[in-house]
Amino acid sequence: MGNLDGRTAIVTGGGSGIGRACCEVLAEHGAEVVAADINLKGAAETAEKIQASGGKAWAAEVNIAEEASIENLMKQVHEKSGHIDILVNCAGILDPTRIPDMTVERWDRMMAINLRGTFLCSQKVLPYMEKEKKGAIVNITSQAGQVGGWKAGINYSASKGGILAVTKALARYCGPLGIRVNDVAPGQIATAMTAGRGDTPEGIALGRLGTAVDVANAVYFLASDLSSFCTGMTIDVNGGEFMRS
Repeated sequence: MGNLDGRTAIVTGGGSGIGRACCEVLAEHGAEVVAADINLKGAAETAEKIQASGGKAWAAEVNIAEEASIENLMKQVHEKSGHIDILVNCAGILDPTRIPDMTVERWDRMMAINLRGTFLCSQKVLPYMEKEKKGAIVNITSQAGQVGGWKAGINYSASKGGILAVTKALARYCGPLGIRVNDVAPGQIATAMTAGRGDTPEGIALGRLGTAVDVANAVYFLASDLSSFCTGMTIDVNGGEFMRS
């Protein structure tokens, strides 16, 4: 049931970190992967790595802060592949700015990329998925969006909390269309983006930091038929640092 042969998956932020790991894991399970990123060089490196391993992948440039760029991406992928089956909204930025130092410019940039970008990518892919009466959207949120201010600025926490709400709203709307929408909430994950902020395994039940592949495996589950009766849900990938009641 988890086989993704014949499916096309777009992964925003596919040029590095968790996005690259998602591309690799989805390709390992048979999907044709589009590594989409504002950093086209990084996206191309992801695609080349997958191709070298025998998988199917190609790179595309996208700026998720710009509506026209997102529309162009969806059109490009549909024209080339004929269908879009999976969208992973992974592109985003991190900002540790303290509340007293937060500026309107920092706040608006965060919302434009993390929150509005996630919504717009989902909105623009829906017409293509609706034609097929099926599809899976997986959003990457964060533990910071659940507990607030956790090793991140208030703008980051707010943007990720917003994604949690957007996921639920999309899931309710998309369910009758045959499209599932879920999200993954990573905790402390060792990536280039989080390097240098002092993450430690203290307080993590499993005694280690997470890896990008840990997150990608959860994304694969939600993107595949293994989760065919799951929508509007969040999978926490945090090693037990944050546990729901």
